Amino acid sequence: MPTPNASSLRVFTRIASLPGFLRSNSALKFFATINLQRLALTALLALVPFISRAQSLPNTQSLGDDPDRSATMVAGIDRYLARGIDESVTNRPALWHRETSVEPNRESLRKIVGAIDKRIPFTELEFVSDTADPAKIAETDSYEIFAVRWPVFEGVHGEGLWIKPKRTPFAKIVLIPDADQTPEMLCGLSSGPNAGGALADLGCEILIPTLVNRDDTFSGNAKVGRFTNQPHREWIYRQSYELGRHIIGYEVQKVLAAVDWFEKLSTDNRKSQIGVCGYGEGGLIAFYSAALDPRINATLVSGYFDSRQKLWQEPIYRNVFGLLREFGDAEIAALIAPRALIVEHSVPPNIQGPPPARDNRHGAAPGKISPIDYESVENELNRARALLNGKDADNLSLISGNEGMTTGPLGEKALAKFLQALGRKEEELPQSNKPAPADLRKNFSADARQKRQVEELVDYTQMLMRDSANVRNATFWSKASVTNAADWEKQIPPFRSNLWSVLGRLPEPTIALNPRTRKIGESDKWTEYEVVLDVYPD
Repeated sequence: MPTPNASSLRVFTRIASLPGFLRSNSALKFFATINLQRLALTALLALVPFISRAQSLPNTQSLGDDPDRSATMVAGIDRYLARGIDESVTNRPALWHRETSVEPNRESLRKIVGAIDKRIPFTELEFVSDTADPAKIAETDSYEIFAVRWPVFEGVHGEGLWIKPKRTPFAKIVLIPDADQTPEMLCGLSSGPNAGGALADLGCEILIPTLVNRDDTFSGNAKVGRFTNQPHREWIYRQSYELGRHIIGYEVQKVLAAVDWFEKLSTDNRKSQIGVCGYGEGGLIAFYSAALDPRINATLVSGYFDSRQKLWQEPIYRNVFGLLREFGDAEIAALIAPRALIVEHSVPPNIQGPPPARDNRHGAAPGKISPIDYESVENELNRARALLNGKDADNLSLISGNEGMTTGPLGEKALAKFLQALGRKEEELPQSNKPAPADLRKNFSADARQKRQVEELVDYTQMLMRDSANVRNATFWSKASVTNAADWEKQIPPFRSNLWSVLGRLPEPTIALNPRTRKIGESDKWTEYEVVLDVYPD
């Protein structure tokens, strides 16, 4: 399949984040116009009886020259979708009924991010060790750090670090690094802030999962010698998207599996408070996890929260099917309320695009993560407060530097507010000059762990693909009972409606056809005309 150009991908990502457009990335070849052209083709067929050898068809205007009509069409679709994105904010309230229940919206979010598979129950973490490296990789006077993993789905594990305090924990936290950070970077074992150690010193029990990163080392298939420069996140996104799954949903499930375990650990009459916090891509995963799971008592999001109206400019692995039809970050924040949400205005990861294309690696989509404007963050959080009509609005907090400057990431002020929401009475974190612990492992490889994480999700996704026909037959198509043609005709409408919901049905044309034609070729047997029909403005 040819690599789509940047303008086509821009149109696709705008389309896919609007109502129900194009479930499959196999449509990238000409996804931008599939439904628009279908409507135009239907209208064109009505003109067939009038075809003649004139310079233009009867009852049509003459069509002028255009050096690149395809580019003109794509530019018009781009403007049409930009208007749709702008209008999505005002159209969303029709899909919400807050006075009764937001559960249908929560289930809608769960479906579109693909967090739909049943997790494997488990009671204990598994230690990751061998004869050279112990499971306990570091220790201080107040906590121990272990290399661990935990089951999520068949053949899929969360894997990272467990920080176990030496006193009874007052809270349990899933601390989620950015995709390009390792768990070691959040607990002082590698470069980066020791947020994990600071929280553990105060009596928090912590799991730090590994996220699939943005490298392209394992994107491809060594068996056939084919590789791509798609980041690992995009490599998994492209495979899972057409199956109704998503890299976001997979990693949310890893976090929620950790929450499952934390909940089972509670031995007293009062369940321990559970929090999630994350930076960058980890902030995204923390944010969605809390929206989907009311067991999470407090959430800290750093370097992610913003208006999502320019989602189409971000990396394609953040693209979620139909997201903007029902959700912006304000709506997702409202799903977390009345529980606490702390937004830290920090500098996001500096992502200017995928890994560079080279001789044997290409095909990645463009997309970047840009600095976040304070006013945009503040406006989106205020919009969330407005959605709540002031109720529980105090539980939505914004932490920044002086005069809207960035702070953190995962700075003391934000962590202190987060811990207050989890039950800690003190308003500030105590200053600590404790040295970072030393990693006792000699042969540890973060790349080997990353490879396991990528390959597990690829294998799981490919398993779903291989079994998809059986699943369709056992669930979706089992509802059909074919005895004769007449009965089948009666049963078609719901199946057709479902297909439309997957493709993304556009409204009927809103303006007159205004046909324009011009003759561009002829022979003794046929005459060829170029035809342009209006469907929507632009």
